[in-house]
Amino acid sequence: MKPKPLTITILLIMTVVLAACSSSQSTPTPTIVPLSQADREAVSQPASGVKVLSTATPIPPPSTTPTLTPFPLPETATPEPTATPLRPRAQVIIAGLNVRQGPGSNYPVIDTVSTGDELKVTGISPAGDWLQVVIDEVNPGWVAGSPDYVHLLAVTRDELPIVEPPLPPAPVAAPVTTAASTGRTAAGLAGRLVFMTGSGGELVVINVDGSRLRRLASGVIDPVVSPDGRQVAFVRWDGAKIGTLYTINLDGSGERAILGDIARPKSPTWSPDGQQIVISFQHGGLVNPPEVCKEFDADDGFRLPTDIGEITKFRIGPTGGEVCYIRLEDLKWDLRQIEVATGEFEDLPADDYSFNPAWDPSNPWRVIYDGAKGLVQLDLTQATRWAITEDLRDTGPVFSPDGRSLALTYKQHDHWETYTLDLETGTRRRLTKPPILADPQYNSAAPAWSPDGTYLAFVTDRTGQWEIWVMNADGSNQHPLFSPEVQAQFSLDYRGVNERMLNWIE
Repeated sequence: MKPKPLTITILLIMTVVLAACSSSQSTPTPTIVPLSQADREAVSQPASGVKVLSTATPIPPPSTTPTLTPFPLPETATPEPTATPLRPRAQVIIAGLNVRQGPGSNYPVIDTVSTGDELKVTGISPAGDWLQVVIDEVNPGWVAGSPDYVHLLAVTRDELPIVEPPLPPAPVAAPVTTAASTGRTAAGLAGRLVFMTGSGGELVVINVDGSRLRRLASGVIDPVVSPDGRQVAFVRWDGAKIGTLYTINLDGSGERAILGDIARPKSPTWSPDGQQIVISFQHGGLVNPPEVCKEFDADDGFRLPTDIGEITKFRIGPTGGEVCYIRLEDLKWDLRQIEVATGEFEDLPADDYSFNPAWDPSNPWRVIYDGAKGLVQLDLTQATRWAITEDLRDTGPVFSPDGRSLALTYKQHDHWETYTLDLETGTRRRLTKPPILADPQYNSAAPAWSPDGTYLAFVTDRTGQWEIWVMNADGSNQHPLFSPEVQAQFSLDYRGVNERMLNWIE
């Protein structure tokens, strides 16, 4: 019987399925057979009766570039710029100012600042007289807030926060008096020295045996101890050389401005009763002279002034020339008497050049000073004066404790020496003298009498650096007062500008 077409079709389908299942048991490696050119042409042309689906019609590009519209942002107000607040500051207006651990001179000194320094201010003491400042961006300190010392910037005192001070240091018990604690040396010298390290330097007190060195103040010029030994008077200058007279207790407390706004004050000296002080100060004269230019002919016989400090221009030709110069300053110096308690003052009769006043401890009517041609004696009660020496190289008179003699700093050719002058007899004695072959000739200057008048302390650079030495009142037995170890604790600088360096007290 001939099979039917449907049966044949089913059989063919089953055969294909079985063959497919059999082929799934092992995956043959496909072989890529390239099509012939005829095959590719046949594929590219659809067979008859087959409907070819068209691809999506592309969107034509726009005739112009579309504008992008950004998403709208929420409206916010533009912040107004805020001004940076000015930080409170204090500018130092004196040559030297101590920074202490607390608001008072009984606190230790931790730093020193100078004219022009600006300090960040963080508060004020409850009493309103001390400012808390930052000295190293971390640690606070305190400076005296007097307008004579500092100017506040960007703030007033009332705007500063009040800061409670740290506890003051515990008082030091009074030492037991022994031979060692009295400051007596093995040679029998006793007492204390009060001195400045240099003009505008530190104020220091030390026993003459080298013990108990203490620094009391800074920025000090020409310190002098009161007759009762309890206070020191000195001056300070600001950057414009305008100065103030101060006093301070010998323990470093109670610093007080007596009188300010004085031009270049120097050399305070106490009255015997300690109630008044006489100073020297600049008053008039030729200050900061301008440049002067003059033309001259070749046959003029032109001569330059003798007080020229600097020639700034010189031109000469066949028929003449031009010269420009600046004259030396010619400052005049007067004397002023000041009441310590009130600051009231009066100017005294004086020469055009009146330096280094010294008040006689035994005769309150007498002040002796450097005049234009030598030492001059001023009678305060009669307002009269007269010369007692005629050697303009006599400078820096210091009365002996009994008022009978003066110790002098004397300009010996190109260096300084120390002399004494007996006021009753006029006898002059040279106490210091370098060897003839010494080169350079060393200096010995700024003498100070011991309390009993038997010794003189002085400064000298004979070893190559400034040191404090001592000698007998007749100039014998000259030797260093301190050991090298003690001397190394401070550095001296004497410049020969009428400094008063040393005071020797009990």
